[in-house]
Amino acid sequence: MEEGLVIKSDKEWIQYFRSRVSGIIPFMLMEIVVVIAFNYDLRKRNSVIPEIADVLEKCIIVGFIIVNIFLILNIYRMWRDIGRELIIDKTGVLVKMCFYEKKYEWKDFKIKQLRKNLGEYCYDEGLFFAIYKHQPRQNSNCEFFPIRYPFGSFNINFKMHRPILAVPRYSIYINGEMMAVEKEELLSKLKEWGVDFETERPENFDIFQDKKGRLQSRRNGTAWILLAAAVWILLLSFIIYPIFIWKNPVLIAIFIPFFIALVPVYVVVTSRKSYRLKMDEKGCIRTFLFLSKRYLWKDLRVKLVASEESHCGEGVLFIKKKSGNSSSASETFSYASLHPYSSFVANFEVFGKMYGEKDALHEINKELFLEKMKEWGVEVEGLPKEE
Repeated sequence: MEEGLVIKSDKEWIQYFRSRVSGIIPFMLMEIVVVIAFNYDLRKRNSVIPEIADVLEKCIIVGFIIVNIFLILNIYRMWRDIGRELIIDKTGVLVKMCFYEKKYEWKDFKIKQLRKNLGEYCYDEGLFFAIYKHQPRQNSNCEFFPIRYPFGSFNINFKMHRPILAVPRYSIYINGEMMAVEKEELLSKLKEWGVDFETERPENFDIFQDKKGRLQSRRNGTAWILLAAAVWILLLSFIIYPIFIWKNPVLIAIFIPFFIALVPVYVVVTSRKSYRLKMDEKGCIRTFLFLSKRYLWKDLRVKLVASEESHCGEGVLFIKKKSGNSSSASETFSYASLHPYSSFVANFEVFGKMYGEKDALHEINKELFLEKMKEWGVEVEGLPKEE
């Protein structure tokens, strides 16, 4: 049997993350003590109305559970990155983690990509493997929590032989590397074993069209969608329970500040991060979860925009027409941020560049987009005039 490559984290990385986890666990224990003490004190106070005490107790417990779920998921994410051992040979990859191991054959991987600027720890380059088809964003550490395939995706970083920036905010460097291997050693082995991987983004129009043939943006932002959904549920609960279920004016007054505070959060998340665009010959549909709003082409201006705020350097701005149909030089990607319900944006895909270049949040293919606009007779501002 031919010897394979064994890849795992350096001891320095493991020690660093253990110290981070050891800081989270005492915080969780402290939370438990505070919640128990607060609820006990709340029950002892005769001045507190029993109904209000019950509501406050339930809110505290729910908040405690939500916070700790995120903490546990964060611990899982950190350990999942450093606690695995990969054994790579000509047949595939054997993934080991604690007492669990699973073998993946090369044919099982839907994604085998060479990516630049890999992950959140400032690695210059590496390989990303996944058994699912979802294309990850560059700055998401290549994946969100893959619940369906918890061990079926991973990064292999190329060794940089220098301290790695672990915490950009505080400029903390680690003299170790996470899941790293020598670049030439790995690439030569993959070539020897006949394992192909992508080095450039292929042209794929399918991801920009839905089953009905409508042009759609490729949405990268699962975390933003989940956050928007969670905020929406909280907003609904703050309205329904105090007004329609408890019917208590005191509780309504208590919940009003929470409701007011969450409204701008929801507006920002949904207006800038979580929507998807679908386009047909009639107009553009802006969708979020089960909500959608249609804008007819006759009511929209479609303007090409180049902006540093667009990761891809170029995109398109959709603006709801006003009286006089006036245009402004300041109508850039920032314009959509200031007018979230009368304008929205999409970024053009960067074709041919290495994977790992910053992907757009609402990405469409420029060639396909302009072809559809011409087919549907939609005027696009900023196009060069045909001679």
